[in-house]
Order: sequence, then C-alpha cells, then structure tokens
Amino acid sequence: MRRGFRLGSVRGVEVVADLSLFVIAALLTWSLYVDLDNAFPASSADTVLLAALVGGAFFLGSVFIHELSHSLVALRRGLSVRRIRLFIFGGVSEIEEEASSPGDELAVTVAGPAASFVLGVAFLLLGWALSGGWALPARISLILGLANLSIAIFNLLPGLPLDGGRVLRALVWSRSGDRARATRLAVATGRGLGVLVMVAGAALVVAVGDISALWLVAIGWFLFEAAATSGLQELFAKRIEGLTVGDVMRRTEMAIDGDSTVAEALELHGWGDKLRTMPVDVNGRVVGIFGTREIAKVQPTDRTSALVRDAMTAIGPEDLIGSDVTLRRALAQDAGGAGMLVVVDRGEVVGLLSGEEMRDVFDDLRRSR
Repeated sequence: MRRGFRLGSVRGVEVVADLSLFVIAALLTWSLYVDLDNAFPASSADTVLLAALVGGAFFLGSVFIHELSHSLVALRRGLSVRRIRLFIFGGVSEIEEEASSPGDELAVTVAGPAASFVLGVAFLLLGWALSGGWALPARISLILGLANLSIAIFNLLPGLPLDGGRVLRALVWSRSGDRARATRLAVATGRGLGVLVMVAGAALVVAVGDISALWLVAIGWFLFEAAATSGLQELFAKRIEGLTVGDVMRRTEMAIDGDSTVAEALELHGWGDKLRTMPVDVNGRVVGIFGTREIAKVQPTDRTSALVRDAMTAIGPEDLIGSDVTLRRALAQDAGGAGMLVVVDRGEVVGLLSGEEMRDVFDDLRRSR
C-alpha cells in the first residue's frame, strides 16, 4: 500500500497524508479566501489570505481530530490501530482488526462524530464571543463550527462506509447476532445513499446550472463504490479467517546463488526471459529476490557477466514475515522495496507471498459466492 507523507504519530499511531489532501487543502483555502474577500472588502489581500490559510489549517485539524477520536477509543478497547490516513474525502483510521462485539464497534464509531459535534459547538460559541469586535476571526470560527457540525451529521447518515453505516451495522448486529447480515444491510443503504447523492448533484447541475454540484456527484460515486468495497472486505475477511501466511504462500524449496551470473540463473531456473521470483542466497543468507522484473533491468548482452547479487532487489526487515502470522495481519503490512513478502520459519526462508497468491484467494472467494 502507498504510505503517503508521514506527518508524525500519536500514541504509536502513524499519521500520514495522501497527495490528494493537499488538493482539498488548496480548494478549501481558495473557497475561504473568496468568501472572506467578499465579506471584508476593506481588508488587505494579505490579511484575507492569511486568515484563509489559518481557517483551512483548522479545518484539516478538525478532520484529524475526528479520526484521532476513532483511533483512541479503538486503542482503549484493545484494538490495534495502524495509522490515520488523511485524504481528499476526509480521513480514515486503519484499524487492523474488526471489533469483536457490537458494543466495541458502536463505541469506536460514535467517537468521531461526537468529536466533530463538540468542535462544531465550540467554534460556534467562539464565533459568537468574537463577533463584538473581531469580525474576521468570528466569521472563520462560525464557518468552522458549521463545517464540523456538517461533518458530524453527514457521517451519521446510515450507510457504509460512513460512521452512520457502522452504527447501523452495530445495532442490527446486536439485535440479530449476525454480523454478516448486518453488514449486507449497511452496504445496501450505503450504495443507495451514494445513488441519491449522485442524483441530487446531477439535478442541481441540470436544473440550476450549479457546476460546483459536480462535487456532490463525485462524493456520491465515492460512497457507492466504497460501500461495495466494504461488503467485499467483509466477505474476504470471513474467507481468510483462521488462515496464516504459511497456508497461502508459494513455497520456495531453493534459492538462487547470488554469485552466479544472470545467464546461469536463467539457464538453471528460468525459461527465456521468464523466471518466477525466487530468493537470492549470498554466503548462506537470503539477502534479496530475483525474477522477471530484475531480469528486465539487465541488458541481454550483459547477462553473461552481470551477477545476480548486483541485479537483485535487496530485502530488509520490512520485507520479512513469519509463516505463522495471520493472513489478515499480513495484508495490513506495508509492502517494502521488494513488492512482496519473504516468508520465514525459524530463521529459514520458506516461501514468498505476492499479489499472485492473493489473487488466487480472491478468485476462490468469487467462485464461492
């Protein structure tokens, strides 16, 4: 998974930002600038720009606090949280394991909207207090207050992947005892909600000519697709329950000698330019991987002299994983420079886990549906 730009960490939870976050930050700043410039024509352009930048930063901070609240409650409930990821549609807390009870899911889910609601009320009160003699800061506070309340209300709409969809799932799960059934209902409502938002946005564009309503169409499409993805994730999580890395990895009974030439490796292990990725051994220790991707970097005329150890992709600690690690946890692990995981058992390399093996698991899931 693409890691994004690391911003720091809180309580051991990494905070990263996708490039798309900077797009929404620029749009927010520009919108605030236009609004404040129209509301305060006597203020200098520099003052208005500074105020817009501060307002945009506070808004992004509010989104972060929303997600941080999810993560802190999850940690308190004994769930592992990998990172908080901020992107164009807000943010997401990457919790490595599903809640084991409806109560845990409800507590973790409600924490985010509750934080946004508290922030919204606080900003509105601050705006009211400043309105007497600090008109520009007061307006920013009021905008931030309304924005946070909007985030809280929108997120509570009953459909996955929104918080309201998780609340709905937790409540249905609690009553029926069937998490899968509750998920199906939350997915259906999420997809329906996405369609409604898309239709509303398209109607505004056609009827009123409001081009900015295309943003609603984009949000609706995101909700529709994300709801479907949530359903697939639930099915996949059920499919791999109890499986370990060792159950699905591709076993590698031998390694390529790093001191052999590329031509020798192809002659011994490959067929033409095709060689299924294999570990590379140097002095009795696996230090890299070598396959078609690495072969492509070596000119055909150089293959009789180029050593495998010089053409391989080196591996580090982030590329290693134990054969007894659950498959769910393995999927949550970031891919290192190798682009796949090298599986070890008692200090010995025993296999590789790549997208090819995971595609097989997905194919089995599709066939069984």
